[in-house]
Amino acid sequence: MDLNETNIKEEVSNFMSSFQKLLPKKKQIITLDAPKQNKMIRLNDMHAEAKSVFPLCFTGAKVVIMREVMNRVKLVQQYNYGRTKETYKAFTHLLYKEMEPKAIDEGLLVDSAGSATATYTEDLDGGYTMQLTSKIRDLISSETEIVFDRENQKSVASVSCSMKDVDPNTLRLVTQWVYKVIPEFCFGSEVSFRPMLYPPLPDVSVTARYDRQTFTLSGTISKAGFQACLFKQFTPDLRIATIVNEDAREARTTIGLGMHKKYSNGSELKVFVDSQRSGGFTFQKDVLFYEPHNEIRVLRLIGSTLIDKQRRVRFGFGFELDF
Repeated sequence: MDLNETNIKEEVSNFMSSFQKLLPKKKQIITLDAPKQNKMIRLNDMHAEAKSVFPLCFTGAKVVIMREVMNRVKLVQQYNYGRTKETYKAFTHLLYKEMEPKAIDEGLLVDSAGSATATYTEDLDGGYTMQLTSKIRDLISSETEIVFDRENQKSVASVSCSMKDVDPNTLRLVTQWVYKVIPEFCFGSEVSFRPMLYPPLPDVSVTARYDRQTFTLSGTISKAGFQACLFKQFTPDLRIATIVNEDAREARTTIGLGMHKKYSNGSELKVFVDSQRSGGFTFQKDVLFYEPHNEIRVLRLIGSTLIDKQRRVRFGFGFELDF
């Protein structure tokens, strides 16, 4: 077979075209930032803006691929090389399932570890919403949760019941409630307890939030400690947050400062430092691939650096695909 410049260009073009079809569309990429709250804010989103400024630092290498196999069935493949879990945080979570996605699509989610998560949602009479989530890790490990939720113009309340491995001793009841006093100020509370444990003492926390157009101030007090968050939006591309976290069990207070900067080329930088002499940053960039008919596909690259208390520097790298 004769090899010339025309044949080489044609083969390279065919290869790039096939590769671009495997890349996700830009609109399908999942952002790590907290979504804008258009409705009544929920209790586990009280500190969402401030905590989303801080980077999720990791070490090692990871690859995350999400693909929709059939209607309402999604496959998640995650490959880890080295230590890829979060090794340090400048804050803790005092509220139940804080910072976790609240709007979960119905269907079945299967990951590469063999776990399967099924979600079912139904609207009930009286403005209530029921969401049932069941996760099966293996033959003997499972987790089931049912949540009843009700929202109106001034308040939102939810009651959840969860159990692990079909063990009554793991039964947990959690109630969350938020009331909006004025458009800028709201407060709420959380009560959590395990009825099968003796004595069934509840864990109670109180949270308040003051929200303005350019800044947000929020705080939580519970048995586990105290937390105050300040979020400031300087420009559409620059956000800064400060979190004061007091751990009652370790009798330690930590002050963390985070910054989130967006660039015009699609890159994002998140940096944090704290009073424990730790710090780190993540840098992510979207590599765009243009196709005919004005379609854009993107590959998200993520780099991470973490500096711990012993001044050791660790690195991480990964990329995300969402078909």
